[in-house]
Amino acid sequence: MRSVVVLVCLIVVSLSARASFAQAESVDGGVVVSSSGTDSPALDTAEFSTQESSAVEELVHKLRQGGIVVVLQILLSIVGVSVALERLVHLRGKALVPPKLVDDADRLWKEGKYDELVEKAGNDGSLLGLVIEEVVRHRSAGHQVVSQLAGDVAAREIRRHMQRLFPIALVATLEPLLGLLGTMLGMIGAFETVAVAGSMGDASILADDIAKALVTTAVGLIIAIPAVFIYQCLKSQIGFGSAALDQAASGLISDWLILAPAPSESAVETVTADSRESAAVEVEAVR
Repeated sequence: MRSVVVLVCLIVVSLSARASFAQAESVDGGVVVSSSGTDSPALDTAEFSTQESSAVEELVHKLRQGGIVVVLQILLSIVGVSVALERLVHLRGKALVPPKLVDDADRLWKEGKYDELVEKAGNDGSLLGLVIEEVVRHRSAGHQVVSQLAGDVAAREIRRHMQRLFPIALVATLEPLLGLLGTMLGMIGAFETVAVAGSMGDASILADDIAKALVTTAVGLIIAIPAVFIYQCLKSQIGFGSAALDQAASGLISDWLILAPAPSESAVETVTADSRESAAVEVEAVR
């Protein structure tokens, strides 16, 4: 866990330090000139490495001042980042309503390849694929029943996607509370230190407890604010996906079951029997 913390801190501090270092230097004819006016790129690089190392050490020291509360906050943030990355991948537009699936499904339906359509929709793994699979399996039930079944499948899957955002919402809720807990623990420690010190009047003895209170609060807010933003973005993405799914599914169901309803098995058998009878009649007439 310490290695993870150090790595994150190193990236953040490295970016900020590089920006500060770039602003402090000036480029003249392709040669980097320091503020003292001497050309010493090796010396500047060594100084930069020293400053970067000291900044990382200082940041790690501040995080250590937060104690076990900061460790819990970082662990919780790792869980939130993992869930957010997984949801960003599975909530893309093509993962919810693939445009290619709409064209392929319409073509297979018109060709009467229902078994192939069910297999393709089931293997697609998208929300639209699940709805199409349900529609094709119950195509002989009528437009109203099929529409109701498709709506139930879509609503169930949308609720499932919303439930999978719960860990991110949990991170956004618990991080400020953990920061507040660290603040309370730090203040309790500060008052205990004052009580033990008595009338010594040295404010430096309170520095560690006050730092603990401030560090945990800052870490909690730094993690909670992006978590809230990501949660709202993913929630909006689910809303857009739900609207696109409703539009695509409604269009397919209307085209398939209203404009050109699929023939049922009984209807196919009736048509076949009628064809045979008419053929027999024609043969008798010829004779």
